[in-house]
Amino acid sequence: MSRREFRASVRDPRPTSAWAMVLVASTTLWITGQVAPWAMAISLGAMAYSLTRRGEPRPWQSSPLLLNLAMGTIAAVTLALALRGGPSTIALAHFATLGQGLQLIDSRPRKSEFLLVALSLFQVILAANLTDSVFFPVLLLVYLAATTWTLMVHTLRSEAIEAGDATAATHAISRGLLRNTLLVTGLSVLLALAIFVTLPRMRSSVLHGASARGYAVAGFTNRVELGTIGRIRADSTVVLRVETLAGEAPPTSEGYWRGLAFDHFDGRSWSIEPATRSAPGGSPAFGISLGRPRARAPLVQRIVREPVQAGVLFGAGEARYLEGAVSRVELDANGALYSPGQANERIRYTIHSEGHHPDDVALARDETRTPERRGDRFLELPSFDPRVAHLAEEITRDLGNDAERVRALESWLRENGRYTDRPPDFGQDAERSPVEDFLLEGLSGHCEYFASALVVLARSAGLPARLVNGFAGGRFNELGDFVELTRSDAHAWVEVHYAEAGWVRYDPTPPRLRLSADAAPSLRERLAQAASAIELWWFQRVIDFDSSDQVRAVRSAWIGWQGLREPARAKRGDGTELGGTPGFGFSLPGRDSILVGLAAGLALLLQRIRRPSAAFERLVPSYAAALTLLQKHGLTRDPSTSARDFSERVSQRLPAPGAEAFERLTESYLAARFGARPSDPGTAEIARLKQHLGRRARSR
Repeated sequence: MSRREFRASVRDPRPTSAWAMVLVASTTLWITGQVAPWAMAISLGAMAYSLTRRGEPRPWQSSPLLLNLAMGTIAAVTLALALRGGPSTIALAHFATLGQGLQLIDSRPRKSEFLLVALSLFQVILAANLTDSVFFPVLLLVYLAATTWTLMVHTLRSEAIEAGDATAATHAISRGLLRNTLLVTGLSVLLALAIFVTLPRMRSSVLHGASARGYAVAGFTNRVELGTIGRIRADSTVVLRVETLAGEAPPTSEGYWRGLAFDHFDGRSWSIEPATRSAPGGSPAFGISLGRPRARAPLVQRIVREPVQAGVLFGAGEARYLEGAVSRVELDANGALYSPGQANERIRYTIHSEGHHPDDVALARDETRTPERRGDRFLELPSFDPRVAHLAEEITRDLGNDAERVRALESWLRENGRYTDRPPDFGQDAERSPVEDFLLEGLSGHCEYFASALVVLARSAGLPARLVNGFAGGRFNELGDFVELTRSDAHAWVEVHYAEAGWVRYDPTPPRLRLSADAAPSLRERLAQAASAIELWWFQRVIDFDSSDQVRAVRSAWIGWQGLREPARAKRGDGTELGGTPGFGFSLPGRDSILVGLAAGLALLLQRIRRPSAAFERLVPSYAAALTLLQKHGLTRDPSTSARDFSERVSQRLPAPGAEAFERLTESYLAARFGARPSDPGTAEIARLKQHLGRRARSR
């Protein structure tokens, strides 16, 4: 019987590493947040029960009827989840999680661990597409080690059973074997990381959709009802992480990142008219020009944006240039940017923007004017209570220029209004607009009411204005050197159009609420900042490290290599060092050396363990000599033939004394291989074998 035909059924309990493998694989799915708590509880319960009963399983754990019935139940649950209309991947995640628990409970003799390993691998593959957590690679490393050890233990036990000594495998499963297993796993991971950096690849994922990254931030569409931002501000989930690459960024308390600009107001909601969008020429991967820059140097920032409704892209002012891993860019009538196909994705882009904010002295020499193209829409208002226009006239009376009038309206709202994220009920079913109630009844509300009120007052005074929403403030992350903005930093403000200055920002909301970000962070907040910095580093250096990053890295490394060859050219004219790969800290030659070294080390290690039979044969020199003798007489042991099968075949070709001599040599070899008891019967058996091989040759 050949080894390929032989499959020994292992009755021993699984090694503890099997439970570690399943637990880690399941955890990779649990951290995605897509597995229901009840499924997690069932899976954990099955793991705990099967582990505690691994030595003495219950009779029902070997019942094919009960086990098949349980598998049918799991299949029915999976089908029910799929028919609910959710993503099929989520249903498959539940199937893998529950199926793994059932496999551990199954205590029947097994010929392989294929199903257990296949289900765990399926879990890890699903998790890889559902999460970009920094904890995933750590879990993956543990998973690889646990899986390798589980398969190795099962193989050794099968071979021990084949050799006729089922207990012999316990001697081979040693600390040295575990050390080599961990070493091979570690080298494999390091080699994979080197290949990850070097080889080109596409930035894509098997899965897309809200289920993959959570739900997109609402409130950023071309139509927004009053009160939307108030609901967003109750959530502290991070939305933007902003790194300043060039230019001078304003202090955090004065930072604004504009999203959408609204021109039409019907008294209860803001919208963008017309709602059509256009696509600017060019590809985001190579950079898109979005307008002629002014004389002032732009502010260059790299932004990592979480999922946002409608795929809005944010920037600190008017966008002039955009570059990044953005699939498609669209512009609306007011110049806002969208990436509609990536609303439910975390994306990274670099944006050049101009925050043109002249002071009041400069604006005093300017005057407000509607834009040339359909500018009248920035003066339109629904029918309001006459007292609103009278209020605007009172506030701006006897002022000399438009800049003073706008500033007076802004100051009046700041000084007389009261900020609250829970404004009073302004009678949504009433005929009067909530903004009228806000202005005439109490001046109590959140930023949307303040900004809407300023637009209404400005337009009532003949000043072209529009409402803008986005994010403002945030907190500076000292560990990661970036500004972090959460949903609670969602904000609304106003832009007024001037003939020379263009659109100028005004913020009528009392600023004291946002100034709370200047307080010293607590220990909990510092830990959260550290986690956020690690997450950003992981996303930019690993998850989002695409072909464009590789091109830039290789370009920088090539310059560094040239600098090493010619030190005189290692510096630019301004004295800054050239070369180095961003985020990696070593040049291309260093990376190639590490890659070659890892490959060579792994090859040597694999070469060392690739022929275990030969290594064991050297433990019993007489057995190796016997194989050489037999080979000279036409009896060669095929690698797929077990030692005992070959001994049985030899016994059919030799007289009994010669066959017995080789059988003793074979048993000595097997003892050394599986029992770690190397012993050599000496040269007497070799002499006897040689004697009978000679007789066999003469008899021919």
